[in-house]
Amino acid sequence: MSLLTSLRAQAGALATLEPDVRDDRHDAVHKMRVAARTLRANLRTFQDVLPGEKKRLALVEELGWLGDALGPAREAEVLAERVLDLLERTPPEYVQGPVRERVGAVFALERESALGLVTEALDSPRYRRLLKNLEAYFASAKPGKDPDLSHLHRRVRKRMRAALPMPHGAERDTAMHDARKAARRARYAADALGLPGAKPIKALQDVLGEEHDRVVAASALTDLAAGAHQAGENAFTYGVLIGLVRCDSRDFDKRVRKAWKAAKPSLK
Repeated sequence: MSLLTSLRAQAGALATLEPDVRDDRHDAVHKMRVAARTLRANLRTFQDVLPGEKKRLALVEELGWLGDALGPAREAEVLAERVLDLLERTPPEYVQGPVRERVGAVFALERESALGLVTEALDSPRYRRLLKNLEAYFASAKPGKDPDLSHLHRRVRKRMRAALPMPHGAERDTAMHDARKAARRARYAADALGLPGAKPIKALQDVLGEEHDRVVAASALTDLAAGAHQAGENAFTYGVLIGLVRCDSRDFDKRVRKAWKAAKPSLK
């Protein structure tokens, strides 16, 4: 598959997924968000081989707007699933107070509000212009010179080498998240070009992403605990859940080093 064919497919996915997103079908918001983020990343990555810089940069900005509109709905969905999964793993005697009710109510409210923002974005003239401009851009685009991904690979190597030796804590979490974003962009580019090195890079991205999700979950549980305490509820269970999240992170260093070792040959 050529680069332009891949980019056109990503652009077409936005319109294809729209009915399912409007109907709140399972995983539809996630798929549209991934399509928007992938296309945005690749329009930036391949700036040297794609035509029409002004039009390309305008599309990058508008895809960023769409991704931001889709983000909160997806994040509320992921957090709810993760916290409910933690509750399923918790012995019943450690579930004290209306924990499930609070978790369900808080995330349902957040997702309902976020889905309203998604619908507002899809109903807007701005979204229609984005689809029209994407179609026009790729209808006239012609392939340029062969792309070079070495700058993406250098960025992943630099961020991983910076993050790995850092002591555990918030700064390391941020550094690992930065490395994840770099790996994700490199993987999107490799996928777009049909390169064989995409699979180990994706495996590294997945390990980093799982840890980032645990960091976000721990923060959300802290907020839930504070809300429960203010409402006069027992907050004990939220501490148990945070403990489970920390336990799940115990072998992160081992897994991320293994994934990094496997990905390095693809990042020369």
